[in-house]
This record gives sequence, structure tokens and C-alpha cells, in this order.
Amino acid sequence: MRQPPEVEELMLLDEGPAKQVYLEAQAVLQDLYRSCRLGSNRLAVEDVKEAVAEFIGRMREKQDVFLQMAMLKDVDPYSAKHSLNVTLLATYLGSRLKLPEKELMVLGVGAMLHDIGKLEIPGEIIGKPGRLTPEEFEVVKSHPQAGYRRLEGLVSEEIRLVVRDHHERCDGSGYPRGLVKEEISLAARCVAVADVYDAVTTDRCYRPRLLPHEGMELLMVESTRGALDLELVKTFLQEIASYPLGTIVRLTSGEIARVVAQEPAVPLRPIVEVLRPKERAGEIIRLLTHPSILIQEIVA
Repeated sequence: MRQPPEVEELMLLDEGPAKQVYLEAQAVLQDLYRSCRLGSNRLAVEDVKEAVAEFIGRMREKQDVFLQMAMLKDVDPYSAKHSLNVTLLATYLGSRLKLPEKELMVLGVGAMLHDIGKLEIPGEIIGKPGRLTPEEFEVVKSHPQAGYRRLEGLVSEEIRLVVRDHHERCDGSGYPRGLVKEEISLAARCVAVADVYDAVTTDRCYRPRLLPHEGMELLMVESTRGALDLELVKTFLQEIASYPLGTIVRLTSGEIARVVAQEPAVPLRPIVEVLRPKERAGEIIRLLTHPSILIQEIVA
């Protein structure tokens, strides 16, 4: 949906190396998906590995820019952008856990390829404009195993297990195998957290997306009931800003503002600088001390 002109002029993302890395990775994934759809048995997995390595390196320099990109949602949650967002969020989570470089690569490549099995699901089911029937959902639930099979001989078993197990849940309620926490790799558990968060904060044909703070609340509910790894969710909430620096938001009080600082103790209530209306441009609002003012939506 096209934004009003006064918002569009504020929607200028960083044009430097971070954005270029993101767009190049998106192109790699789109080429990979295109090859899969055409039935190619030669997948450019090495290109994916290079893209993930570049992501990890650049993210250390420009984490806020990358996280901001992950908050800008496509209308198609099954696109390459969803996989990129999951990769960004999962590898950032892994970096905050201080995982070694080798484990971060397993996590990143597994995240980027986690939904590749969906390419084997009939288009009329994946693109259905409404809720799936129980029978259709059973078909969709086959995608982790389909991705695991497709990647045989192309990537390590550790990466394949991330793809196979990203819908497993710590309490055994997931699929395809009903594994419990001790049986699910740390990388797959990280991808599960990132996947759920990006999915619920993305528009779907049968429901609007949740705001970032609402998505964070859902993660906490899912972890306290035992489905998601509670410790990983706590780290995710503490370390990944719901509204990264530079994010442009609309407030319930009517202003359009840019996030300029975080409140470490309460990351869901950032400090913002008013951009519109022009007569109030530059005014700083500390949302933590203004409980009646909420973030209504992300506009850029």
C-alpha cells in the first residue's frame, strides 16, 4: 500500500553497504527459489553461505540498520524477504548468545533455507486467501521434511536439521517429529523464535500483522507455556529492539516520529523524535514517561 507523500519522503533507508548486502542476499535467495521451482538439482548453496557470512560481518557494524530492514514487511510472508528476516533475527540472537563463528554459520544458513521445502507445496495451498482446512494444513506441515530431503548432499547434517526441526516445539507439540527441547538443536530453537516473531508481525491474508511489541508478548506467552525456549525468548526480548534506531512510527497521539534511543530496561517503550507535524519537528518524547501515548504502527 502506497504511503502518503509526507511519509514517503521520510522512508529513506541507509543506502550504504548494509542495504546492499541485504539486497544481494535477497537476490541470491530469489535465484535459489527460482531454480527449485524449475526443478534444478544444482542449488547455489555456496552463494547462500557467502551471503550469510557477509550478513554476520556487516551486522556487527550496522545492527540497527539490518534490524530496521527486518521490520519492513512484505505483503507476501512466504517470499525470500521472510527468510532473510528470519536469518537476520536468528543470527543476531546467536551472536548475543556468543556462539562460535562455525555455529553462527550453521544457524544462518539453516535460517536462510528453513522454508525451502515450501516450494514443494502446491501453490493453491500456499497462496490460499484464507485459513487452511485441516487437510491443507497437513500438507503444509510436510515442508520441513521436504526441505530436509531436498538439501541432502548439499549442506551439512547440522544445517539440514535446522531446516527439518524449525517447527518443533520444546514441549513436544511441534512437527514433523514431535521432538522435545533436549532433542532439538540450539540453532533450530533460535530459528523457531525468529520464525514465529517474523510470521506474526507480517500481514497475512486472514489477519493483520501484530505490532512488534505485540509480537514480543506472544513470544513470551508461547515460551511460558513451554512451546518456545524460554531462555532464548528472554534473550530475544532483551537484545533485539522491537523498534530499532531509525524506525519511523506513527503514534496514537497523531505524530510521526523516528526512534532515536532505547530504554534498556523497557525496550518496548523507546525514545522518539517528532518529524511531523513540522511545527513540532525535533521534539523528543520519552514514551516511558508518557503511558497514554502508544506506537500505533511502523511506517518506515
